[in-house]
Amino acid sequence: MAQKKWAKAPYIVTLPNGETQTVNIGGRVRWAIEELRKAGPAGRTGREALGPRWAAYIWQAKRVHGIPIFDAWESHEGEHPGRHKRWWLDCEILSCIQESEGQS
Repeated sequence: MAQKKWAKAPYIVTLPNGETQTVNIGGRVRWAIEELRKAGPAGRTGREALGPRWAAYIWQAKRVHGIPIFDAWESHEGEHPGRHKRWWLDCEILSCIQESEGQS
């Protein structure tokens, strides 16, 4: 049976103090973590990687799974100027599955 694209998968998180932990994440939280991994030091906002509930995915990654993520408010212009958050991983996080697995 084919695995869903964002099915739960294990990740190894290396915390800033060097400790490691393994977490299983799936669904949109996994998608958000992958977006942050791809972004690297540039980070991501909900305007750059469109997802309906970025703040909720980040909250769950931080509070439920213990993944260190930091953020900062930044202003933006455009038709509806305002502020939004930019998020960055504050850890190293590696997928325990091969890139071809679970990505279909």
